[in-house]
Amino acid sequence: MRCRFILACLLLALAVAAPAQNVRITWIGQAGFVVQTEGGPTVVADPPSPPLGYTIPEVMADAVTVSHDHPDHNFTQGVRGSFTLVDGRPVATRTQMTAAGMAFVLIPGFHDAQGGNAAGPNTIIQWTQGGLRFAHFGDFGQEQLTDAQLADLQNLDVLIIPAGGVFTIETEEAAAIAAQLRPRIAILAHYRTALLAAPLPLAALPAAAAPFGAVVYKPSTVVLSRDRLPSSPETWVMQPSAPTLVVNAAGFAAGAPVAPASLASIFGTFAGSDTASASELPLPRRLGQTEVFIQGTAVPLLYVSPSQANMQIPSGLGQGQFLVEVKVGGQTVARAPVTVVARAPGLLGVFDGDGRPNSPANPARRGDTVQIYATGQGLFGAFLGLVADGAAAPAAPQALTRSVPEVTMGGRRAIVRLSGLLPGAVGVWRIAVAVPGEVTPGPAVPLAVRLGLTSNTIPVALQ
Repeated sequence: MRCRFILACLLLALAVAAPAQNVRITWIGQAGFVVQTEGGPTVVADPPSPPLGYTIPEVMADAVTVSHDHPDHNFTQGVRGSFTLVDGRPVATRTQMTAAGMAFVLIPGFHDAQGGNAAGPNTIIQWTQGGLRFAHFGDFGQEQLTDAQLADLQNLDVLIIPAGGVFTIETEEAAAIAAQLRPRIAILAHYRTALLAAPLPLAALPAAAAPFGAVVYKPSTVVLSRDRLPSSPETWVMQPSAPTLVVNAAGFAAGAPVAPASLASIFGTFAGSDTASASELPLPRRLGQTEVFIQGTAVPLLYVSPSQANMQIPSGLGQGQFLVEVKVGGQTVARAPVTVVARAPGLLGVFDGDGRPNSPANPARRGDTVQIYATGQGLFGAFLGLVADGAAAPAAPQALTRSVPEVTMGGRRAIVRLSGLLPGAVGVWRIAVAVPGEVTPGPAVPLAVRLGLTSNTIPVALQ
């Protein structure tokens, strides 16, 4: 008996000491996801059919889950590998099965609020992978969860829930279920993205995410583990998977949104594009044979190459997710989604009053005024003077922002003396701040700006 007790203690100690497994989560689009355990199995959930406009990654699946028998969820023939099918289509009662060494629970339900009479059945699929407890809701349409369903959906780490309404629960009902279950992460799916080619009347951003709290923007692929889970519940808005990526030109953070009138970069393969830079203002909308279109309108360009283009986001876009197309010689060579929000600050650098870059060799002192160069200030009537897309900001009168950003250095709040567009530049936001007197000096004091969203963090040398 004592030996068994000692053995149990040793096994428990080993389990506690074992490092958390990394799990790679990729949103294909619609309700399709790829969940890969590092050095372990790969699950493909609800693979969508090609006419929707999404592409299933070329991974070797060990298990494929299908929540119901609709083509935007059941394209198993597009998945590679010798996989076990976790099929929710024939499920009428709670069912358990094992696939790729993992236990899956198939929880029957309905695609509508009429007991399946309108749209048929739908199965919620719950499983644990890499130490994380997942639940994929497919096309859940019930007005509320039953007690039996609730019993299997406790203590979730990752909830994948439809947020597009129309064919499923409404977005407000989805948010209520997320609040009821309180997963560590709720990932929104099954809403209209810029890549959706089918004429489905789904809700799009920002409406799809509006009822949810603590929205965090993420790229199409995120690596997660038990020790990286957020301390409080988050709602994730991920980018649908695409070979081309649009990012804020400051920080280049994948998945981060951009703002109207700000600078952005697009990375991909642009066959036939020359390398060229704009040499005059206002910025041209074509450099060589290369153009970039957002929602069918050519945008101002600063630089193009076979793998990158730098551009200004149109000021009149509004908020939402939009299609970006790169054309060379009039032919589309790349497409990508871009998410636009009211304000999305990104930091380019910090300079002194003479325009010299801040560095350990040129540090600032407490009480000095430094100039932060950024982008992502947004528009929507944010400036006292209007500036045309592609045109240089005027020196007089200055284009000042109505909203004052929050600036911190080393966690200390800095006093903002000026916030507006940099005269003579396109889409560059200048923020003049006084270095806080109480900040601790150092060669790399972290600086961040918050206006709607929080920017990337850059180091500032202070002495």
